[in-house]
Amino acid sequence: MLRDLMLLAGLAFLPLAFVAFVAAWADRRRPVPGLILLILGAGMVGWAHFNHPAGGYDWADVPDLALSVLARLLY
Repeated sequence: MLRDLMLLAGLAFLPLAFVAFVAAWADRRRPVPGLILLILGAGMVGWAHFNHPAGGYDWADVPDLALSVLARLLY
């Protein structure tokens, strides 16, 4: 459960990092929040991927994984 949740949280942080990078670029300031989100997201995805017992996740597993994590959290 923890690996699945870390993977989904990391995948949620990565688009937020992109948005933060673009906003910093448009405002001509340093992209520190974007860099923090990128490091957190990539670290979480990497940790979940390399600690998976079957050797990693497949992109086709992500939608089913998201629904199963959501169901476990709600019920």
